[in-house]
Amino acid sequence: MKKMFVVARMVIRMRPIRSVGIVFLIAFLAGGLTFRYFVKKNQNDVFAKNVPQRQKGDEYKFTSPLLDCDSFGGPFALRTDNMEKKIEEIIDQSLDNKLLDHVSVYFRDLNNGPTMGINEQEEFTPASLLKVPIMIAYFKKAQDDPNILKEKIIFKMPIADEVNQNIKPEKKLEFGKEYTVEELIGRMISFSDNEAANLLLENIDQDFLGKVYTDLGIDVPGAGDAENFMTVRQYASFFRILYNTSYLDRDMSEKALAFLSRSEYAGGMRAGIPRDVPFAHKFGERVLAASHQLHDCGIVYKENSPYLLCVMTRGRTFPELEKVIRSISQAVYQEVDKE
Repeated sequence: MKKMFVVARMVIRMRPIRSVGIVFLIAFLAGGLTFRYFVKKNQNDVFAKNVPQRQKGDEYKFTSPLLDCDSFGGPFALRTDNMEKKIEEIIDQSLDNKLLDHVSVYFRDLNNGPTMGINEQEEFTPASLLKVPIMIAYFKKAQDDPNILKEKIIFKMPIADEVNQNIKPEKKLEFGKEYTVEELIGRMISFSDNEAANLLLENIDQDFLGKVYTDLGIDVPGAGDAENFMTVRQYASFFRILYNTSYLDRDMSEKALAFLSRSEYAGGMRAGIPRDVPFAHKFGERVLAASHQLHDCGIVYKENSPYLLCVMTRGRTFPELEKVIRSISQAVYQEVDKE
């Protein structure tokens, strides 16, 4: 009996010790969960502060002005390494197959800001890509004088043009017909019409156009002897400026990107993304001796994940270069689509 009593007393004494332990464990777990909650909340708050805030507007489809662009970040930055690896594999394979001589790529996530570049310092001939700054110059002038877009110009005769278009527009200007400046801009951008571009160049103040080139940070065409004078990163800045409405006002930036979204060129980058995804872009092509250059640059308006992609290539034939640009475009879209 005495032993049983001793054992009983030991059990009684142990119960409060176990109770204290359980209480301590519960308190510890609760404290840990509370700590994790506040840590996670703080991380989310920091992330929310790091994501640039953009102005909303249902009436605008193609622009998204930045309200706060002091810092950038976000989960998409974690995937650019994988994207870069896939693009480099495409480039290496294309080089091995003799499909191209050189390619440069520039990518920018328009929500969170991460960028990715491959050979982005290589210089190319921009060719028809320079139709975009011509459009920007007219829209800049139209902000002060909207009537300029309604002015009419008669297409009297072809203007001498040393550059031969290999990817020709389906629609051409008609001799003797009158066109408004805005109609010519539309044809220059959507159809990449050289004759429309030449008419517009003839009818704009060259000093004003030169200032626009300077404002945009590019060399004035013809100012030097070099054919190759623009990098993929420099050209991408035109689209970023339009998207952020940082040079033209929002209405004019929206109008410019709307024209670019109606491009009839269906090869290159357009062929690498679904047809139902809006895409505002401009292509450029040029033949110099035995070397062909083909470039494509624009904004892919993937729902909730818009991004800017520019690809400049140099090689032997346009079909081969188109294939490379299409493959890179497809690879980038697939990476973005994983989000």
